[in-house]
Amino acid sequence: MDQFNALRLYVAVAESGSLSAVARAQALSPSTVTLSLQRLEERVGARLVTRTTRRLSLTPEGERFLLDCRRILADLDEAMAAVADQGPLRGDIRVTATNDLGRNTLAPLLHDFMEANSGVQVTLMLSDGVIDLVDDSYDLALRMGQLPDSGLTARLLMHGSRRVCAAPSYWRRHGNPGHPRDLADHNCMVLARPGAPQSTWQFQQDGRVFGVRVQGDRTANDGSTLRHWAIAGAGVVLKSDLDIEGDLAAGRLETVLDGFRHGDVNLYAVHPAGRRPSRRVAALIDFLASRLKNRRHS
Repeated sequence: MDQFNALRLYVAVAESGSLSAVARAQALSPSTVTLSLQRLEERVGARLVTRTTRRLSLTPEGERFLLDCRRILADLDEAMAAVADQGPLRGDIRVTATNDLGRNTLAPLLHDFMEANSGVQVTLMLSDGVIDLVDDSYDLALRMGQLPDSGLTARLLMHGSRRVCAAPSYWRRHGNPGHPRDLADHNCMVLARPGAPQSTWQFQQDGRVFGVRVQGDRTANDGSTLRHWAIAGAGVVLKSDLDIEGDLAAGRLETVLDGFRHGDVNLYAVHPAGRRPSRRVAALIDFLASRLKNRRHS
């Protein structure tokens, strides 16, 4: 258990930024904390912290090691508290999602989950790019659409689709398109991803799938920015109906071409394969599935 105690001391030092503060809080001598840190650095073979007379900061190796330490200690605490699969959930959960999905849907659900599980701490990273769960040490991602083959395990949370939409004021000025090819006459705002801007929108008619290339005066790598521009009447966007359900209900956005929608854009909970998710992560996935199961959009 000495190694686990050393890891706990390291996490405390990293979070407080002070060796002396940790020593006071844990009723230890400063030399004991310093020696523990030195021995830990020797054991891992890397410098974990940089110390000056005024402050303490983590090295890049120390930052990565801190994430692993938190995970290891959380798993240990959870295992000890739940030998018979009982006891409160404890520990960190690192989650990532796209910007609109994270802000509008996931963040409120995470709040509710944490209200019911006060021993859980959550780190939420929002990005419209694809984050590597393994390299960046994330426990869980919420992702929409077709999932590429990968070393990840996915669980379907809900079905959905993408819709062409704009503000009512935009449609009044420019008219509603009757067919996807009419989008050539509209200001279509595109989500930009590295090497793959989403400038071809997929539709379906009479069982045939076809793409329409769109363009406009605005491109952004943030779906939330595109949505706000659309609400302001700047142009047309292609958005997940889950991202815009509140805007549709409030009349801020209106959809068109719904009869040409192509296929489902499903929402998945994705986690690294090869190891069973911790009890707290599994509980969060179950919670999300339960809360989202009745939100199928038509």
